[in-house]
Amino acid sequence: MDELFFPKGVCIVGASRDPQALGHIILKNILSGGFSGHIYPINPRCESLLGLRCYGSVKELPAVPDLAIVAVPAALVPSVIAECGEKGIPYAVIITAGFKETGERGAELEREVLRIASEKGVRIVGPNCMGIYNSYNSLTATFTLMVPKKGNISFISQSGAVGTTMLAWAKKAGIGFSKFISIGNESDVSLSELLLYLSGDETTKVITVYMESVKDGKAFLEALRRVSSNKPTIILKVGSTPAGAKAAASHTGAIAVESSVLEGIFRQFSVIQARDTEELFELAHAFASLPLPQGGSAAVVSSGGGWAIECADALESSGISLTPLPDSVVKELDALLPTYWSRRNPLDLVASINSEAYYQAVKLLMENDYDMIFLMGYGVLGSIAVPVAVDRDVEYARKISALVHIHKKPIFVVDVLGEDLSECARVFKQKNLPVFRTVKSAVRVASEMVRYSFRLRSRSKNLDLKG
Repeated sequence: MDELFFPKGVCIVGASRDPQALGHIILKNILSGGFSGHIYPINPRCESLLGLRCYGSVKELPAVPDLAIVAVPAALVPSVIAECGEKGIPYAVIITAGFKETGERGAELEREVLRIASEKGVRIVGPNCMGIYNSYNSLTATFTLMVPKKGNISFISQSGAVGTTMLAWAKKAGIGFSKFISIGNESDVSLSELLLYLSGDETTKVITVYMESVKDGKAFLEALRRVSSNKPTIILKVGSTPAGAKAAASHTGAIAVESSVLEGIFRQFSVIQARDTEELFELAHAFASLPLPQGGSAAVVSSGGGWAIECADALESSGISLTPLPDSVVKELDALLPTYWSRRNPLDLVASINSEAYYQAVKLLMENDYDMIFLMGYGVLGSIAVPVAVDRDVEYARKISALVHIHKKPIFVVDVLGEDLSECARVFKQKNLPVFRTVKSAVRVASEMVRYSFRLRSRSKNLDLKG
């Protein structure tokens, strides 16, 4: 699919003067995104658009682009796809809605588009989608204005609205994406094909999916089998209730699948299942930016006893162990901390602790046999009385972030203030560390990473035994 994601040329059929028209927005996004290939706007009523020569039809193009973006009324799409095929264009992304999601008449029109595409040798993404994005080709062939920075998360979505939200969240949080694909009605290019492509894509570290339906069960199972052994794959499956299935059918023409069946398949193939869009985002960020824990032992550092207790409860419920502090660690911490520190795991460092001691305690725990560290509180390094971090706290937040890369162990930061109010949280996010607003979400993500790491090590052990 390199011609789809790394086209040397793109034509926009339905490019428009109207700033609110999708054809105009997509053309503008491709230009402003820095795409270096040839760009051909197509509109028979315009001589030029946004400084580019405009062509009357696909037939008039001076060269053959690898990709056509189609944003014309639904009734015109069959003839446009026919022209693309006659020109030799291998891929078309159909933005236009009004196909099988609208009922039988729309479904018949979609079948006609597919028949023509098959005859002419054109592969179709969509219809009824919001386009594609590839940060490694500066290709922003989508009508969203919220484009994240370059990164290593790729996202396939059967919902344009959810896809837009995820991109907006990523942009706000400073999280990078490699690729984004909105597949809409999934009439031709399938979720399974895209999974296989991303499995072999060097710029994709984590694959995330928003899924409403399964088009081809056998192909989907084969794709999961190959992908799950290669990269973390996180899926949010919706439409599992009767009401959700009905909504999905009217959205993309999706066909419901029993949620219990899919859950069993996901477990079998080590797929990480998100429960909502926020969790999908949190899981993706953590898997993309943190080392996998190599076991299930955790240490908790807290600036208040309440957070420590809540975290201890959540960790025990999730199966992550709060391993007691070794005597040697207690002795070293005694030299760092006030006499009234907790002397146990979780470490309650109390609100008055200074940032130097906080950092040294975290460093000591990272150097010992703990697989992961949880940091939590009200501003994390700031005190309860004065949660706004001073310059010294911010500097130590940077030093704590560096420990993740030095020791190859994850740190899960829970800052109830969030980056809007906490300077330390802002620093952690700048250093690409996830910052959670609740203990529950941090522990949930950590437990999924522990389970995934265990499966990888078990699979590797089995392969060694077979060898």
